[in-house]
Amino acid sequence: MTHIFGRSAFVGLTLFVAAASQAFTLNFNGLQTGSAPLGGAPWASLTVTDGGVNTVDFTLTHNATSAAGQFLSTLWLNMDPYPGGPAIVESSPKITGASFSHNGINNASLTFDASVGFEVSNAGGGVNRLKPGESVSWQITGTGLNAAAFMATAGTSNVIAMIHVQNIGPNGDSGKIIATVPEPASMSALALALGSLVARRRRK
Repeated sequence: MTHIFGRSAFVGLTLFVAAASQAFTLNFNGLQTGSAPLGGAPWASLTVTDGGVNTVDFTLTHNATSAAGQFLSTLWLNMDPYPGGPAIVESSPKITGASFSHNGINNASLTFDASVGFEVSNAGGGVNRLKPGESVSWQITGTGLNAAAFMATAGTSNVIAMIHVQNIGPNGDSGKIIATVPEPASMSALALALGSLVARRRRK
């Protein structure tokens, strides 16, 4: 059974998880549109961590289980609450830039607040493409921004983030893969486990 959540349906639980862990990882193992990437899912993983006041750290990994030749070209994200003056801080040649627009980035029938672009050129044998087994890191800054904001979903869907995968298979197809909100039972179990951990630490 599929469960659909709005942005506010699980905010309280999200904030609790973020406060306890200071970080979370999204696994991209679903197909939104286009061709499914070859190799084993999750094809990509995104770690989101509080990096200080108004700063969030990101590491995107194109998992080694993804088939050779495939590369990641765009990541779409949501932020709730939307921060003041969002901007990207990056220094990798694999990153080509970012765009921000509150509920203003539409793709694959979904609405997002931010997109991060990655190199698609095959120059130098595609040395700067984000290929299987490789990772890239950056920061996003904005007034009032923290990691919990990036657990927001795309409109009324249960999609948290989406990635464009290119050069799939012999015909060079592409597809868009998604990370979704865990089922309520999984979220509840995670919250209980984190609550138990916090309680044990307080007793020590």
